[in-house]
Amino acid sequence: MPNLTPKAEVTLPQRKWAFFPAAGAIMALLLLITWPLQARQELEPEQQLKQHIQQELQQYLNQLGVKARQQDIQLNLPSSLSDRRCDNLDISRRQQAEPPLGRVSYTLSCTSPQRWQSRAVAQVKLYLPLVVASRTLERDEVLTADMLSLQELDIGGIRHGLEFEPGTLLGMTVKRRISAGSPVSRHLLQAAYLVQKGAQITVQYRGDGFAVATTAIALSDGQLGERISVQNISSGKVIDAIVTGENNAETTQK
Repeated sequence: MPNLTPKAEVTLPQRKWAFFPAAGAIMALLLLITWPLQARQELEPEQQLKQHIQQELQQYLNQLGVKARQQDIQLNLPSSLSDRRCDNLDISRRQQAEPPLGRVSYTLSCTSPQRWQSRAVAQVKLYLPLVVASRTLERDEVLTADMLSLQELDIGGIRHGLEFEPGTLLGMTVKRRISAGSPVSRHLLQAAYLVQKGAQITVQYRGDGFAVATTAIALSDGQLGERISVQNISSGKVIDAIVTGENNAETTQK
């Protein structure tokens, strides 16, 4: 007969593993949220000041609508700040409305974990592509495209208007001598009227493959590229013409 004796079964204790995927995800999220804040608080005052200046420069560039290819920030802080940390550092300077260029003094005020105040000096250089003279420009010269070019310059020492587009200055007259490579700004220029009201000028009529010159009287002053009204001496007809040079204009109207 077959052996019907039941076999003994041995059940070994199982090791229990606990998985908490939701808790792990929450912990990872908390680390991602708190790490930037903690890292920012652990920055030395020098690093915090440099970041602050970089933000100020970016705001200034946004106002100008241009991009800087190079900036240089050199800081001079008291040696006593080398081993200090600050969780809440207030950074301020005089003339907040002006961009932080050249030599700039800052006041650093900490409220946590300890209260202290100190001063720092920054030397800031910001390089932008400015309009400069391609050659020496003499007084009373009328600006043309070949006289101007763009060059990267530190704007910290430039106290007058910044010019980024050479085309906006064409046709203006130089008020005083400008050396080659020097920035060209509007305070050195004045509007040039190549055509004076009442002057007798030459008007070129350009058609399909031909051009005819006629004489006219300018009815208004005109700068290079400006549209003015002129009166044809022969016919008495008033037409519009574009100023192309001294006492010269061009039209497509008959």
